[in-house]
Amino acid sequence: MNKTATLICLLLLSACGSNPALKSPEPTSLEGKDPGSAQTGNGADKLSTDLVYHTLASEIAAQRGEQSMAFDHALQVARESRDPLSAERATSLALQANQPENALTAARLWIDVDPQELKAYQIAAIINIRANQLDEAISHLQQVITIANRNGQSGYVQAAAIAEKSGSPEKALALMQQLVPEDTDSSSALYALALVANRASQRVLALEYIDRSLKLEPSSTQSLVLRAHTLIAMKKEKQGVEFLQQAVQEYPSDIKLRHAYARILLEINQVDASLQQFLELNQQAPDNTDFSFSLGMIYMQLDQYDKAEQYLSNLTQSRAKRNEANFYLGAIAEEQQAYEQALDRYSRVEGKHLADAQVRIAKILSDQGNLKQARETLQRLRVNQSRNQLKFYMIEAELLREAREYATAHEVYSKALERFSDNIDLLYARGLNAADMKRVDLLEQDLRKILETHPQHADALNALGYTLADQTDRLQEAREYIVQALALKPESPAVLDSMGWVEYRLGNLPAALEHLQKAAEISNDAEIASHLGEVLWVMGEQEQALEIWKAALEREPDNRFIRPAMLRLGAED
Repeated sequence: MNKTATLICLLLLSACGSNPALKSPEPTSLEGKDPGSAQTGNGADKLSTDLVYHTLASEIAAQRGEQSMAFDHALQVARESRDPLSAERATSLALQANQPENALTAARLWIDVDPQELKAYQIAAIINIRANQLDEAISHLQQVITIANRNGQSGYVQAAAIAEKSGSPEKALALMQQLVPEDTDSSSALYALALVANRASQRVLALEYIDRSLKLEPSSTQSLVLRAHTLIAMKKEKQGVEFLQQAVQEYPSDIKLRHAYARILLEINQVDASLQQFLELNQQAPDNTDFSFSLGMIYMQLDQYDKAEQYLSNLTQSRAKRNEANFYLGAIAEEQQAYEQALDRYSRVEGKHLADAQVRIAKILSDQGNLKQARETLQRLRVNQSRNQLKFYMIEAELLREAREYATAHEVYSKALERFSDNIDLLYARGLNAADMKRVDLLEQDLRKILETHPQHADALNALGYTLADQTDRLQEAREYIVQALALKPESPAVLDSMGWVEYRLGNLPAALEHLQKAAEISNDAEIASHLGEVLWVMGEQEQALEIWKAALEREPDNRFIRPAMLRLGAED
């Protein structure tokens, strides 16, 4: 920081109380001083006072939200002080105010006073690209490349990232092709070109650049990985995987390369092969928490919970992965119905997984009959994490519905709608809950409100049609709604079930059977099974109906559809 800028800071500290920068400076006596030196002193005082004034005025304007005024004063400070920090401040204010022309003016000044400042060139290049001022953008990008490379960074990759701010992959590629000579012998430059070509979906060109890069630097991890990704993007998955496998065999100690290979195997669902690579990575780098965590997650996916616990438990002492490890250890315990252990693990979770852990705690408490405590947990979350309060309202109401506390659930939905009026998800959920309350009037009110603004909301059409078919005699009206829903979702098992049910209620048994059998082929939902069994029973296929009901009861012994249907039809002793 230069002397003038330092003086500004000192004056600001001393001026905060009375704001003397807004007053005229005290007169200076010239008695006993050399006139020349006194004149110079007055000039410096005036300059410094002006700078203090503009600095204070800029800050006050920024606090008041007067962005243009804040920028004007900040730019004046930067011009008079020739201080890079002041130029950066002016640039930042213009960007915050979405004033690209002013930001470019300040960035140019920033470059002028500090020609080696990488950030200034990056900002100037982005603004130029977005303004389609490509000649100046290329000039700035060349400086980005030079300075970044000098600092040991990948200048060409940085330039590629900036070029893509154009919003057009094709334009970004054209910019990079102007920046990189055709006969370049820079592996990094060719890699950057391949990146941009890939994003422009020019895969063949990307492969050409990558292969040239690999000729110059055969062991380049980033180029080897990019080549595999490019082949996979070209629908040559086997070729891409085999290429990376060969590269790993050639460079077995390259941990980054093996990690990329392991992740690609996982992405293409070759879980066992990926597991072997992560085991090798864990041996090569036993202290790497990411590898241990990945092993824990893979073993979870394979339902090998003992091994998953082994890796995840080791991470509970790791600061980086402690919360994730406890969360998934809780999930394993919950899956194994070790609920007290699950509660203990979830209670240790902090950070970004805190809300999910607390939701799981609430679910377990509710399943154990502690609905009051579960609701209190969710209500605390609504207060402490207000940005997600809609989600917590929905979960609380769903827990109440599972406990068949439909009236209380209606109250929760209604309270949420006071804060999130006209929210489609809330209206739909409250409508479904009204159906469980046997309040067709409330259901119609909510679902018709949705359909007023979203007439092709298939789920609302289906729910309205099904409820009318199930709980009223308005069967033709119900069928019309379901027909509309089926046109929108012809393969939806829920809509097929509704169509089967309304046809059954209308007495069209063959049509009902056709739709219900199709629904059952897609989903083994207990409600579909109950309807299909009822239609078969009425059609005289009672043994088949009993088989369907029995299978559904084995899957879901506590479901609320099968036994009532059997009792109503006299199919259960």
